[in-house]
Amino acid sequence: MKGRFLPLWCVAVFATAAAFVVHLSIRFETVRLGYEVSEERGRQRDLLQDRRLLSIEAATLRQSGRIETIARGTLGMEVPKPTRIVTMKENRKRTAAGRVR
Repeated sequence: MKGRFLPLWCVAVFATAAAFVVHLSIRFETVRLGYEVSEERGRQRDLLQDRRLLSIEAATLRQSGRIETIARGTLGMEVPKPTRIVTMKENRKRTAAGRVR
């Protein structure tokens, strides 16, 4: 009995130590993944905020009053007189852009 106790005790201690190491590695991996998820959620929040700001900016830039101000002031454009407007007849057949279904 004494001859078998020491090897069995060593195996039991080794198995316990191995289980503890595996438990710790799983725990550390869980914590690391938690931090990674937290960072990505913060990044997602920042990107959503940037998207909102850019959509507001795009809506502001598309306002007709702003475009008219730039056209008149910076580019020196004005509303054309009716005599300068030329209507053209379109003779050719219109084709669809892209692939036709």
